[in-house]
Amino acid sequence: MASKKLVMLYAFLIIALLIPVSHASLPPSQCGLLPSSMAKLLSSTAPWYCPINGQIYSTWESELPLALVALLLAFTIAALIFMIGVAFKNDRIRNFGIGELYESTASAIIVVLFLYVSAVIFGLGPAIVVGGINPYATSINLILSTINQAEILYSSIYPVYLTDSFYTTITASIYVQDYNLTPPLSYAKLLYTFPLQTFFLQPSIAIAGFLVDGIAALYAQYYLIVFFSIAAIPAFIVPGVIFRIFFPTRALGGVMIAIGVAFYLVMPTLFAVAYYFTSPQLLHGLETVTTQLNRWGSGTGSQQNALSPTSPLAESLSSAQSALSSFWLLILFYPALIIAVSYVFITQVANFIGGASRVGGKMRSFV
Repeated sequence: MASKKLVMLYAFLIIALLIPVSHASLPPSQCGLLPSSMAKLLSSTAPWYCPINGQIYSTWESELPLALVALLLAFTIAALIFMIGVAFKNDRIRNFGIGELYESTASAIIVVLFLYVSAVIFGLGPAIVVGGINPYATSINLILSTINQAEILYSSIYPVYLTDSFYTTITASIYVQDYNLTPPLSYAKLLYTFPLQTFFLQPSIAIAGFLVDGIAALYAQYYLIVFFSIAAIPAFIVPGVIFRIFFPTRALGGVMIAIGVAFYLVMPTLFAVAYYFTSPQLLHGLETVTTQLNRWGSGTGSQQNALSPTSPLAESLSSAQSALSSFWLLILFYPALIIAVSYVFITQVANFIGGASRVGGKMRSFV
């Protein structure tokens, strides 16, 4: 009777796992599984959303069936072990087979939960009624917008810096008889050098250097998110499910699954939340500073607009420093915090998944 129930449960799990495989063969659209009406709306309001969502859906379609096949293989191996134990009337082999069925069921639950959470986050499942909330699209769009505005601000500082630097090199020579004497401080330098160096040139060098470092950090975040959006499933999730099938590599499989889930779901979601609350205000501040620099730094009046602490260009740099006070959060604090949270998530989940065998051993002790 127990073997019949086990076979029925095994058949039911095969049918349940084959259902997602059949859905994976649906023809992909530009926006994944989103309805066409919502895809049209997003293409006009957020044109960057659908291409990213469609790319993630294509990854699902090509890679996740491998994980489902691995789950079927796990159930097959566990069922064979159980049947061998029943056939030879060996309680140890039978209990080991039951434990492997528990482990296979745990793997199936992990994959199903991953699919469900991903479907909700990416707007492919229940979230279609409230619109797309793809964390990849949100974080990537805000990161690229921040990079673009920071590059525009740097491009606005650079020509004004070159112009004002030129004026500080002008010297006036005094000729006495046949001797050419160049005083330490000529007329032109006495007029321009100290104010320009103090109120504009030195602050602009500091701000430009900070922008360059920040843009490099933002590009690193961008490529990190893009890499895991494409590589997490085929490089971590699918091999992790396969390694979890076999008892000797089960702990490694748990670690790989935890890494894949952390970098595929947790990390982009945290980046999207962090940028959602910080980036819009920063973009507005950088845009305002760029407008001021383009206005007061054009033409021959750029040096006249930077000769005092209250001059327009000096005040523009002061506004830039105020706007960039939150820039370091995006390039240093938030990434460090997100990596720390992702690491804690990996360790806890890997320990939980790897410890499932201990739970299975306790459950077998009651059989």
